[in-house]
Amino acid sequence: MSSASSELIPIKSTTRTIQDCFRLCLYVVPNFQRPYSWDIDELDDYWSDVVLAQGDFFFGSTVTWESKSRELFNNSYSIIDGQQRLTTSAIILSVIRDAFIAASGREEGGVDAHELRSQAEAQASNTQRYLVAEDDDGKKYPVIERNEPNFKEVVQNPSAIPSGLKWNGSARQIGVAREYFENRIQATLDGKSLSEAIEALKSLRNNVLKARLIQVELTSEEDGFLIFETLNTRGADLRLADLVKNLLVRGGSLDGEDRATISGRWDRLVDRVQTENGSMTDVDQFMWQSWNSRRPAVTEAELYKQIISFIGGSAQAHLQYLEELEFDSIAYQYFDDIGLVIDKSAVGAKSALAIPEVAETIRALALFNVSVANSAILAVVRKYEKSGVMRQKDVVAACRAIENFHFQFTALKNSGSTGGTRGRYNRFAVELEEALSKQTVQEVIESFRLRLDGSLPDSKETKEAFAKLFYAPKARLTNAQKRRSRKQFIAYILLRFAQHYKTLTLGQDLTAWTIEHIRPQSHASAEVVSSEYSIGNLTLLTSAANGDLGNGDLAAKRSGLKTFVPWKDPHLSEWVGNNEMNEVLPEDITSRAAALADLALDTVWSIK
Repeated sequence: MSSASSELIPIKSTTRTIQDCFRLCLYVVPNFQRPYSWDIDELDDYWSDVVLAQGDFFFGSTVTWESKSRELFNNSYSIIDGQQRLTTSAIILSVIRDAFIAASGREEGGVDAHELRSQAEAQASNTQRYLVAEDDDGKKYPVIERNEPNFKEVVQNPSAIPSGLKWNGSARQIGVAREYFENRIQATLDGKSLSEAIEALKSLRNNVLKARLIQVELTSEEDGFLIFETLNTRGADLRLADLVKNLLVRGGSLDGEDRATISGRWDRLVDRVQTENGSMTDVDQFMWQSWNSRRPAVTEAELYKQIISFIGGSAQAHLQYLEELEFDSIAYQYFDDIGLVIDKSAVGAKSALAIPEVAETIRALALFNVSVANSAILAVVRKYEKSGVMRQKDVVAACRAIENFHFQFTALKNSGSTGGTRGRYNRFAVELEEALSKQTVQEVIESFRLRLDGSLPDSKETKEAFAKLFYAPKARLTNAQKRRSRKQFIAYILLRFAQHYKTLTLGQDLTAWTIEHIRPQSHASAEVVSSEYSIGNLTLLTSAANGDLGNGDLAAKRSGLKTFVPWKDPHLSEWVGNNEMNEVLPEDITSRAAALADLALDTVWSIK
């Protein structure tokens, strides 16, 4: 913070223990704050530095502003910085409280057992006072007020009826911290008698409560917003998502209720785009790709300044940018889903996601582990749904070009995405965003397809890579081999052949199909280069039909292959139709693999 800013913003600082904090103050995590995010590394540090401390431990500072004053009870302080420390302290106190409750129910003999159980029960109540405070009229206040229902239910109210709510978003990391401390404390108590367990829990609680920090207190919410931003410029660990949330809540409205509404909209957006691990990195990546799907590309490091410049001081512009993110998050939530099967009733009949080819491309890109094309997919979805100048056939053409390019470039040749690839997608996205007529849209897509086609790897090398595909479920594979021989990947290829020739519809569940080795795997050696594992020896069957074929050679399988295989290429048709052919030989498999490679690259996955 500059010296000028320091003079303008009144600041008071007080050294407090956690016990002082939780006895004398009530804390509120405001709308613009980032979620709880401590993971195992931070929890390990907290456990070793605070919980196992030999003396008073100083662990940083909090920055707050007084949001509500009470004459005869604790004042409320909104937390600008330091909520991770305070929330973690509350979480471990809740685990210690629960351990006291468990101890009070121990069935342990001895003359002092009843008294010890009563002590444990009393210690649980004492610990609970640091989590929920009570005024002289019996009114209860959470010592830390957070938005997550799970926090209120599990951390602050041990007698609550379980709601069954999922631990998603920020609550997911709260659950991680709870489990971490439960395991640590259980290990500490293992083998201890009831009296020893009570003393051990008191010792752990005392160390948590003795930890000291400096509480910096401001006088207004606006000062809080400014300090929040300044902390970032001074190198505090704030992510892009944290800063943007603060920016939108602060700039979208001056009204408290409206700010709460913006915060709620932001949180729902975050829930859509976060993956299972709940990382805010997912949100940063989404915002970057959303931006680059509309405007000339910027690096992720440059994005925050670009957003500030774009929205300026207008509340309407803040809300406009939030609406952009909300719209793009609807499609983005389905990205990276290998098992994707779109429910049309959930997305609406007019959504681009209801077009089967779009869902197929999104699933294929997830299967190829490709995210570089996300900006292009967002641009296509948005143009179709919002402009009225993009036809369904244009959507399909663009998505197929992207999918087919990455099947060759990434899945087969394992080529890494480069700045050129990212730039190509950004250029396409911006040109599509700016297209104002159906003809211009078609011209943009055709130019894009030509650029992709011109960037394909050498056709001969790609066909050779295709012909080397294999499926060896019982063989020991290297990581590189596993990637290109996954069951879902091979099933995708065999399904795509059938879908191209319209013997199967789009939207198939990859897990509902099995892969049949026509020449039995029992003939194969331990090496994955055995022809029995080759793509030339594979076909697709429904799971139900797989058991009907048995493990015999071609003659034994002929009837089942005729009935249950959804698509037969010329080689397989010849094998099945030739009743005098009783066995598929290695040279037959090699020949079919080469023919499938030609068919795949010249026709099925062609960009032209």
